[in-house]
Amino acid sequence: MKYPDQDNYSENISSNIDIEFWAVSYINIPSDLLGINIREVNEEMLPKEISRELLRFDMKIFELKSEESNYYIIAGGILIGKNKWINQDRIFSYSSNLKHDVILFQSN
Repeated sequence: MKYPDQDNYSENISSNIDIEFWAVSYINIPSDLLGINIREVNEEMLPKEISRELLRFDMKIFELKSEESNYYIIAGGILIGKNKWINQDRIFSYSSNLKHDVILFQSN
């Protein structure tokens, strides 16, 4: 996301995409992901080294694919939202109540 005071600012690149997971019981992702693809998968697709006990209570498995690697998050749900917030500290100002201009996808 570019801000109005940055070089090469344009409305086309002024949006932020938030990916939120809740009730997370397992997460194994790197700090940077390029070219991310997210999909919900079934238990048979989960690597054997991840405990099936983490799937209790109707948890879902999300596979994140970036370049040639797959990563997994086990959570109660996901929300992907788009916004044009200028305030860089909005995540700290609103804690768990992020506001979005558009909800792109949600699965509970």
